[in-house]
Amino acid sequence: MKRIAALLLALLLIAACFSGCSKKEESNVLEVPEIKYEVPEWYRDAKFGIFIHYGVYSVPAYGDEWYGHWMYIPEEKSYGGDTIYDYHMETYGGPAKVGYKDFIPDFLEGISAWEKRDGAEEWAQLFEEAGAKYVMPVGMHHDSYALYNSDIQKTYNSVNGAGVDYIGDLKAALKKHDIKLGISNHFAENDWFFAEEYGEGLDINDPQYEELYGKPGSKTEEHIRKWYAISMEIINKYQPDMIYYDFDLQDDAFNRYKDANRYLMLQNYYDLAKTWDGCEGVVCNYKHSAFTQEMAVLDKERESLSGINAIPWQTDTSVGAKSWGYITNEEYRSGEEFITALIDIVSKNGNLLLNVGPKADGTIPEESQKILKTIGAWLATYGDAIYATRPWSVYGEGETENSGDSYQYTGSDIRFTKSKDAKHLYISALGTPENNKISVKTLNKSRWDASQIESICFINKDERTPLEWTQTDDALEITMPKGIEGACAVDVTFKNGGTIPALMVLTTNGKIEAENYNLGKGSVRAEDCGEGGQNLGYVAEGDWVCFDGVDFGEGKTKLTVRLAGSGQACNFRLDTPDGKILCKAGGEDTGGWTEYKTYEYDISKTTGIHTVYITYDTGYSDLNINWFEFK
Repeated sequence: MKRIAALLLALLLIAACFSGCSKKEESNVLEVPEIKYEVPEWYRDAKFGIFIHYGVYSVPAYGDEWYGHWMYIPEEKSYGGDTIYDYHMETYGGPAKVGYKDFIPDFLEGISAWEKRDGAEEWAQLFEEAGAKYVMPVGMHHDSYALYNSDIQKTYNSVNGAGVDYIGDLKAALKKHDIKLGISNHFAENDWFFAEEYGEGLDINDPQYEELYGKPGSKTEEHIRKWYAISMEIINKYQPDMIYYDFDLQDDAFNRYKDANRYLMLQNYYDLAKTWDGCEGVVCNYKHSAFTQEMAVLDKERESLSGINAIPWQTDTSVGAKSWGYITNEEYRSGEEFITALIDIVSKNGNLLLNVGPKADGTIPEESQKILKTIGAWLATYGDAIYATRPWSVYGEGETENSGDSYQYTGSDIRFTKSKDAKHLYISALGTPENNKISVKTLNKSRWDASQIESICFINKDERTPLEWTQTDDALEITMPKGIEGACAVDVTFKNGGTIPALMVLTTNGKIEAENYNLGKGSVRAEDCGEGGQNLGYVAEGDWVCFDGVDFGEGKTKLTVRLAGSGQACNFRLDTPDGKILCKAGGEDTGGWTEYKTYEYDISKTTGIHTVYITYDTGYSDLNINWFEFK
């Protein structure tokens, strides 16, 4: 796989070189600016938010929220597995008889009913009960229908149609409950969403409906400029704490015009937020490569990460397996599954944004409410292990591996978080503890000093119940209260108000396996090694990984590294990513990325326990590290 990836990268680089010969092509993409950004503290503390997909698609309520896309395309299945075109033919007589625009009156009737019964307050109370700290309604989906007071979508907006400022109403209600407001803007995808190639004689190609359906043509200048104007309209009118963009924003077309591009929008958002009263910092969620993690907050749709990310990130997923908007044929998941998802994601320095899809009249389905209330009840009990925490040296342990969108764990799957002052270590079991005990293998005698423990207590809201515990050569064993079912958490505190003892890095015969890093930044990750075991690869400039608790004892002066590569190098540093360089390793072609050789380097005498960083300061690299050892 690595060889294929490298060949693809080489081909892309060659193509880029040839395209660079054309001045016309070169001028079509602007230079990426430097945007300095720091994730605000409130977002790092919040951990849990609610996504809301509510719109015109809530009226047909079948298949998924892309109903307006699929209804015009014969023989295509939706992402949920349904043939929406056939359903539309059978139910409404087909798109020539009932177009997407024809669902708007019923939606306006529904959103009017929502406002009349103070649906915004109804939702805000539910979201507060769920334990959510921020809420992200979709202000405009791919269908380009605006659920706010728009001067751009003059015909197709909820204020013009029903006198309802959906976003404004939600903002006011959420503020009463101290919940932050986000706004999701999906207009970037509108240029292809309504499938004009199937539109002969249909409303999607009728010029009088152009404001809704858009013009044929992909990523035209008019489309890009309209996207920019809509983005700035939302930001200026509603001053959201967060904004969210879907996948098309990575297209280079959104970096083509100096006065209308994604980077200018982002910088303007950050600059404007500094002028807003009471603003505690803002967040932009992006997907794929639209921005970098130094500029904004990475969002992973329906997937998690396999390890701790050095920079805060987010997973968004939905209560339903098939759709984001409300559908009558939904397959709902369980609240317990999302509790374990939240614990896992938070242990890896992430937030969970969980979506619900209200019905056309603005009522949230009972199944969705049950899920949210289950999560809220758990957070009301164990929230100290989630809110305002930070990742520890390792995210956890257990045999269940997951980086996708299925969160099925057992009581032997453990996750760690810590308080911001590092005086509390929280240990969460992701399932019912086996034999009434939590057995934490990571915290065995060889890796962790349990003599500093003051107490281990069961968390029950504000109460703490002391628990019996013992440390063996194999694990830290904690006896839980009887009758615990499902995920649970304990609070470990230390003598004299001390901080969490260091976790010694995992070694085998003195060797540190490179895949056992504690924290990483960038694309770097572990993968199966050609000769068995794993290596550390897929690195790019600016990436790093760290290894906490490396014991140099009374002094080490040599570093031995087993690596493979085509000539790239890395730095071994002490205590911080830009700390003292112990040595530069690599720099020699070993014969290929699977041809390993062992090298020994002199380092200045180092004593005590340190965090060791491996940093990379060159571009995409074939450098793979198998293991290293200090002697």
